[in-house]
Amino acid sequence: MRLSLSIVFSVLFLAESVSIATAQQSPMFSPEEAGALFIEEVKPLLDKKCLGCHGDDPEKMKSGYDVRTRESLLRGGESEVQAIVPGKPGESPLFEAITWQNEDLQMPPKERNRLTPEEQEFFRRWIEAGAPWPEAKQNEAPAPERGGGWAQDGEGDVTFANIGGLNEEWRNRSYAPEDLWAYRPVQRQTVPFSYIKGKDGHNKDGHNAVDAFVLEALEAAGLTPAPEAGKRALLRRAAFDLTGLPPSSDEMDAFLADDSPEAFAKCIDRLLESPHYGEQWGRHWLDVVRYADTGGFSNDFERPNAWRYRDYVVRSFNEDKPYDRFVLEQIAGDELEPDDPEMRVAAGYLRMGPWETTGMSVEAEVRQQFLNDVTNSVGETFLAQGLRCASCHDHKFDPISTEDFYRMQASFATTDFAERPAVFRDSVDTGGFTAGAARMQRLLKEAKDAKAAMTRRSREATLEWMQENGLSDMAYEAAMKLPIDERPPRFLGLSNTDLGVQKILNKRVQTFGISLKRYKPLAFSVNNNYVESTIPKGAGRKRSKTGDKMSETFILTGGSIAAPAQKVAPGVLSAIAGSNDREQPSAWNTIPRTRQGRRLALANWIASANNPLTARVMVNRIWQYHFGRGIAANPNNFGKMGAKPSHPALLDWMAQYFVERDWSVKAMHRLIMNSAAYRRASAHPNLDEIRNQDPDNALLAYFSPRRLTAEELRDAMLLASDELNPALGGLPAYPEINIEVALQPRHIMGSVAPAYQPSPKRAERNRRTIYAVAVRGLANPMLEVFNQPSAALSCERRDASTVTPQAFNLFNSQNSYSRAAAMAQRVADEADTPEARIDLAFRRAFGRAPADGERLQCLEHLEQTTQHHQTHDPVPREFPQEIERQMVEEMTGLKFNWTEELDLYADYEFDLEASDLTPEVRALADLCLVLLNANEFIYIY
Repeated sequence: MRLSLSIVFSVLFLAESVSIATAQQSPMFSPEEAGALFIEEVKPLLDKKCLGCHGDDPEKMKSGYDVRTRESLLRGGESEVQAIVPGKPGESPLFEAITWQNEDLQMPPKERNRLTPEEQEFFRRWIEAGAPWPEAKQNEAPAPERGGGWAQDGEGDVTFANIGGLNEEWRNRSYAPEDLWAYRPVQRQTVPFSYIKGKDGHNKDGHNAVDAFVLEALEAAGLTPAPEAGKRALLRRAAFDLTGLPPSSDEMDAFLADDSPEAFAKCIDRLLESPHYGEQWGRHWLDVVRYADTGGFSNDFERPNAWRYRDYVVRSFNEDKPYDRFVLEQIAGDELEPDDPEMRVAAGYLRMGPWETTGMSVEAEVRQQFLNDVTNSVGETFLAQGLRCASCHDHKFDPISTEDFYRMQASFATTDFAERPAVFRDSVDTGGFTAGAARMQRLLKEAKDAKAAMTRRSREATLEWMQENGLSDMAYEAAMKLPIDERPPRFLGLSNTDLGVQKILNKRVQTFGISLKRYKPLAFSVNNNYVESTIPKGAGRKRSKTGDKMSETFILTGGSIAAPAQKVAPGVLSAIAGSNDREQPSAWNTIPRTRQGRRLALANWIASANNPLTARVMVNRIWQYHFGRGIAANPNNFGKMGAKPSHPALLDWMAQYFVERDWSVKAMHRLIMNSAAYRRASAHPNLDEIRNQDPDNALLAYFSPRRLTAEELRDAMLLASDELNPALGGLPAYPEINIEVALQPRHIMGSVAPAYQPSPKRAERNRRTIYAVAVRGLANPMLEVFNQPSAALSCERRDASTVTPQAFNLFNSQNSYSRAAAMAQRVADEADTPEARIDLAFRRAFGRAPADGERLQCLEHLEQTTQHHQTHDPVPREFPQEIERQMVEEMTGLKFNWTEELDLYADYEFDLEASDLTPEVRALADLCLVLLNANEFIYIY
């Protein structure tokens, strides 16, 4: 007798383009493990895919087969043949049906819904272990090897065995299922190919698996997609997305002339091989990790070797370093390969956050601030989990306990700051190091000499006072140790101005000494040598190996270092399968309790393909930088308070694709950019209707236009003016910025920092903006107004505001005019007639020739403005070589003045000024300025 099982499984399988490895059989699960497998894998499939025909409506139940209980599932349907034989999958007709072993009994019956080998393996293991069907409330305890237990409560919420909560209520609270989407294992997804297949069964031209998911969502919302964008818009979009630079007019002409179906794919491949690719995508990563060249806060000192981490990031993207390796190197490169200088540089990620320590700081508090910061940074960067809240209390919304926070933090308990030897790579241009170091040594010597002169003057005045007051026979040092009412007064021989300048000189000596390190082969890095002092606190206490111990980690009640509670060992997030080592550590998550290897164990857990967060997070970031919005719109927060994914199945499918393509970021670019969704026009015939129904364009009915980022805008202007220096890497460049901002006093604890001075050579200061020095306490006004983020916090997504100062900056700033002047002079040098100059200016700005009407308007403009400039002579700019400062001396409360030398302006290569140009070229510069302000230049469509 044949079993009748017309179960309609709508199951999941990977796209045709992704190879599926046959699931390997493993030893039989224990009953506890099988119970967890049932709850996490088997039961969700039955509930979501089978109940429609086999349980939701008993009157319409097909073949009399009911999957709602264990008894009915095992019993079978109308055939009265037992469907499952516990412990014997090979003798179970249900297993025979779902594996299509019998051509007369294949479930589900449609090829596109067939179970994947992995899903078949879930059922096999479960049946082999006895097909347990535990009640939901019996599965709240954590299952070994698989993390906490998940179960539905009576109201549809999920109960979860929260590990380590501070109170019973938190440990047993329930969650809405949709709020835990990111914690569940990545699922293989069925690609809905029917949405992109033509009548012949083959994919429609220009569509791939990404489009199948996108079109499915659009159809469900009753929306239609926009047509494909024009070729000009497509190439410009791709060039900026991958390199941050516009295509040249020659590249545009070549693309327009290529009529082959592979033309766009070839352009993508070419752009991915450009060295500028790493600069663009490195910039995205630096936003997330908060890169800057200074420490921030009150002591905003230079980080003289941080630039080497920036160059490491650029190289990693250019080399298409597998992302899992990229993770390992940044968290624990120095443990992974201790003798490799590159790995010491990579570990500089751990020090990217703002940092301040002063003589007035409590060492333990400053240390704890770093530990909290780095723990949260790792959570946001790699896991899209903000962890800082859990430093004081169990997370209010997500299943992250305070114990989880401090278990992760324990991985950094022995991590200490270190500038470590790291030879420069051959690619690093050290040609200017000698001159740069010589200047810094000169400035350092001048500051030391001036300071020494003040010390001598004060000593001489003190010796004279001693002679006048009967202390001539006493040594100077002895006199200074007398009781306070007997010793010589302080600061004898120094005026109020001297006292103020003395503090400035002290800070100059400190500043220039730090800056000298930028020319030395050192990595801004970490080691594992941190020790916790057991020496009683006191003035001048320093850490030493004598009387010190390896730092331990405790849960801090309320986040206070004064209230340590339970001691914790290194660990990870207990909400994620495989993370719970309370009962039995999993094979891939045994973090050592010793000094070495803690960070590497943590990094291995993060970079594992078993971690449900890591691949999802990076894929979502890549998607965002192409479409302006992530599938999950908060790339740093996959918790309850973050936006839910617009296309959850697509996100999981791409995460699997990413891992199976060896974590290749470039493979993801090719997948996304070759989709029809990416190639859509920014205009839509029913745009008002689309915006009313999908105001954020989350469903991608059209391509959302975007303004160039601050860096893209500056770089594009330099490229249009032929001033962009394309050199890769090296020391930070100092571009020209608004001079009033550059020369304003910048506070450093108790004094002021040296004035900002741009690089004296034009080629040095006109590097790509990623190489411009990032001073936390002094933002570049041009970049700031166009929403360059602060380096104080991780930037998950840049704002794109539209405010009046942007128009003033682009049209009225010296920076914009300098670019327009250089562009005009270049055009005038290459073309003789007004018509030819207009055409060349358009090609430089837009990659195209002007339309007839545009050319006519420009000719009229040139004629009128040339007449104006022939009767109006410009006034040359002047640059100061010194500046008068005024401060208040803190000891006296009196004002004092002092002069600061601006030495770099003494031998300065100036940008082109209006006074350098003829009236005709000045008129052309006015036109170029208009072009650089046009929406066609500033926006990507």
